[in-house]
Amino acid sequence: MKIKKFVAPSMQEALKQIKKEFGDDAIILSNRSVEHPEWKNAVEITAAIDKKDEPQAEKVHFQSLIEKPAIQPSTNTIPTTVIQTQLNSMTKEIEYLRDRIEFLINHIKYEHLPHIPKNLQEILKLLNKNGVNLTLANNMIEEIFTSLSGEELMDEEMILKKLNNKIKHFLNITGPIKFNQNQTTVVLLMGPTGSGKTTTIAKLAALYKYTYSRKVALVSADSYRIAAMEQLKAFAEIAKIPFVAVYNNNDLTEKINTLRKYELILIDTTGLNAKNMKQMVSLKETIRIAKADEIHLTLSMTTKYSDLSDNIKNFNMIPYDGIILTKMDETEGMGDILNIAADFEKPYSYITFGQDIPEDINLANRNELAQIILRGKHGN
Repeated sequence: MKIKKFVAPSMQEALKQIKKEFGDDAIILSNRSVEHPEWKNAVEITAAIDKKDEPQAEKVHFQSLIEKPAIQPSTNTIPTTVIQTQLNSMTKEIEYLRDRIEFLINHIKYEHLPHIPKNLQEILKLLNKNGVNLTLANNMIEEIFTSLSGEELMDEEMILKKLNNKIKHFLNITGPIKFNQNQTTVVLLMGPTGSGKTTTIAKLAALYKYTYSRKVALVSADSYRIAAMEQLKAFAEIAKIPFVAVYNNNDLTEKINTLRKYELILIDTTGLNAKNMKQMVSLKETIRIAKADEIHLTLSMTTKYSDLSDNIKNFNMIPYDGIILTKMDETEGMGDILNIAADFEKPYSYITFGQDIPEDINLANRNELAQIILRGKHGN
């Protein structure tokens, strides 16, 4: 469909222009009076011509319009057939524009892979829907396409296996906590406010006590949030795990020394704004005094990627061993697991996905993480 506006000194002159350019099959979409520097009573008519071989909307006959005197739109009674024609034409045009916009959006997204078969394009769309960075997803799909023969490209199971392997290639994992021989192992959790450190450290304590039969003790250095300290203390009493509270770094060494008979000491720290340099310096001092053997950064999967990225960058001033992904049951679209791995090459240590202790924590596993990324959510 071709649409054009015509401006003329009168209705008759405008209709002559339309007939000359579009012919008798033109459709009038709208008409109105407009101001013009040369003509006192100019009119503007929007007309269209549909060149497709499809049922045409009812046409306006030009001869009958020419024979009628030009009337200002404010006093003109437009025939019902003309109104219906306008509505039909506008509906068709809106549908056409909608289809074109969708086509252009998809073209922009997937313009690098116009030659990719439809089944691979559908997988690409799924990855993008699940939050995987589009460039990263494009590259993986392109590599799969070039590595398979024509017949293999029709084998969905083989394609998914290839994709699963591509995803796992980016994922690094730490394995379980590495225990010192004949001496206490100290593990410290740090992270931004609201990342789930306190709940996670309780899960770790229960996991290593009840699943791995380790002698575990808990230390809370979260003196900013009394509720968090009380929560961890209440859990420790129920689980029969020794607990001590530390309110400043000066007391930390003494409190840790009272727990040296235990195999594992888990330290909970204050949730930080990593852009606050004063807080970060204090955390570094806590880590130095505690002589932590392992440090893990907790990140909530409910956080948008720009904030996840900022947290990783800002906490980089403290070397840490692994990332614990928390609250995986509270969100969908797990592509950021892959985005983090690709952008920062940081290993994952544990994932948490609920409130049950110690059931809702797993050691990070490449196969499980890859499946979570493909599904877009934790669990089935």
